[in-house]
Amino acid sequence: VLRGGKTVLEGRPATDFTDGELVEYMVGRAVPNLPAERPTIPSTTPALKLTGLRVPGDGGRAGVVDLDLEIAQGEIVGVAGVAGSGQRELTDAVVGAREWTAGSIVIAGAAIGAADPRQAIAAGASGVPEDPVGDWVVPGLSVLEHLALAQLKLHQAAPSDTWLHKPKGLDWPGARRTARKLDEAADLRMAGVERVVATLSGGNIQRVLLTQVLGSRARLYVLSYPNRGLDVASTRQVQQLILAKRESGAGILLVSEDLDELMAMSDRIAVLHAGHLAGIVKARDTTRAELGHLMLSGEAVAA
Repeated sequence: VLRGGKTVLEGRPATDFTDGELVEYMVGRAVPNLPAERPTIPSTTPALKLTGLRVPGDGGRAGVVDLDLEIAQGEIVGVAGVAGSGQRELTDAVVGAREWTAGSIVIAGAAIGAADPRQAIAAGASGVPEDPVGDWVVPGLSVLEHLALAQLKLHQAAPSDTWLHKPKGLDWPGARRTARKLDEAADLRMAGVERVVATLSGGNIQRVLLTQVLGSRARLYVLSYPNRGLDVASTRQVQQLILAKRESGAGILLVSEDLDELMAMSDRIAVLHAGHLAGIVKARDTTRAELGHLMLSGEAVAA
């Protein structure tokens, strides 16, 4: 086992370790297990309701075809499927980043009328895109400036405060205080606020983005591969943050390539196959093999 460029363990048979013990050697501390029991959250208005949603795909792919899906308040719905099954088209449409040609999107009771991220944000959506570097990073801007972009209304300065730091019209001391609060709330070891985001590693970019999203409050979280580039301990911290959002009553749409993670985190799992909804299963009532079969064939395993 290597940690911090040094060998911390060698020469012992693999059968000597549990998963938890091996992880502790890797990260230098114990990583807590996810809670086995989770409270049921009373739900009235769905956090997300999709009806007959049709989203064109890139490069001639099917995208999303006539999708009906509902996420309750306080529910995590995972999305499984082989790559290119419509995951990106689905998440982009929900957060207003992609046009759809049919159907409706309703976030916390508010209908989204067009592909407009401002409408999705106003309704209470917040998201982690599939490609943070291409879709979220603004070249040349610092960590603080990225966080401030997400809080523009909060940090617009009064006319008498336009002497504050560049660009004018923003309350930068207030933005720094908010960044500190977000960092403390997420506890993901975010890079310093003066660092230029585009110069960070993929994992550190992910930490800044996750701090922005999971350190804030929303009615619906749309999370595409949130743990890409993260170590084991950071991954578990992100999972705990997501579960805390669930417990607070938010709805979560979680896209992941890791079936084990989907089964551990989700209340229900929606399986996409060639742009179609192949089925929705309860995470605790299905096996990894059954989920994989549904992903590959689009058909449920016969009873």
